[in-house]
Amino acid sequence: MDFDTFLDRAWNEHATQPAAVAARLLPEGLPLAQTDEQVAQFAFLAQHVQGLHLGRWAEALALQQQLAALPQVPADGSTAQALQRHRTVLRLAAGETDALPADTPPNERARFDALTASMLTYADAARAGALLQQAEAACAALPDADPAVRALAVGANNTAGHLHDEATLGPAQLALMLQAAHLARRAWARAGTWLEVERADYRLALSCARAGAFDEARAHAQACLAAVQAQEPPAPALEFFFAWEALARVAAAAGDEAGRARGVSAAAAAYQQLSAADQGWCAAVLQALQAAPASAQGPETGP
Repeated sequence: MDFDTFLDRAWNEHATQPAAVAARLLPEGLPLAQTDEQVAQFAFLAQHVQGLHLGRWAEALALQQQLAALPQVPADGSTAQALQRHRTVLRLAAGETDALPADTPPNERARFDALTASMLTYADAARAGALLQQAEAACAALPDADPAVRALAVGANNTAGHLHDEATLGPAQLALMLQAAHLARRAWARAGTWLEVERADYRLALSCARAGAFDEARAHAQACLAAVQAQEPPAPALEFFFAWEALARVAAAAGDEAGRARGVSAAAAAYQQLSAADQGWCAAVLQALQAAPASAQGPETGP
């Protein structure tokens, strides 16, 4: 097996089989990472699986330290910097308050708060929410162009997306999903272009629908579509496809079959305008939309 094959297989399986993927990292994956770039890709996968999905902070930290010592990783290169960032986030997630020096600038601390919140999505929803709130408060004093604002937008969006895709959500996770989706929309309004803002409305629409807030979900789905329709020259067909997907999914969740049918029809029309490459990965989305909405009555929550 070559490195790319291992990486593709691991990403395809990690969400449903994180422990199995983690077990293959050292014996199978590490020997295949022969270049600096491959080590960077492997390190991100490892942190994501061992940290975000499994909460194995010590195990994840040990592997990141091992990767930093590899001869193919220049000490002053971008991969070494990424590995240091991974280690800091893992230490913060593990509760090591001294992982950042006391004199860390506020924008850098806000950036790490956002990254750590995303890492804690599954392990500690309450702490993740507190860190997101802390990061947003710090970013309020920063200019829109500061990288910390963008890091906050990315981290919050990722948190909302991860939770939305879970089969069941407890009350704390449901609250975190909504908090993160709203925060991402606010942060992208500062740090992004129309494209990021439109996609943040898409994420917020799906999150609100999952939570049963159908009116708000519909408003954000409509804002998503309106932003796409307003572009001149016309926005890419992919953006139309996902805007209509959002409207169809919100309608399905609200039990609006006529609205769902309109959204599905428009999404199918947009699908025909996609490139062959985009059709390849959007086909499953369209098929799911066209299937009967089996569980479209609002949120399913666990204990």
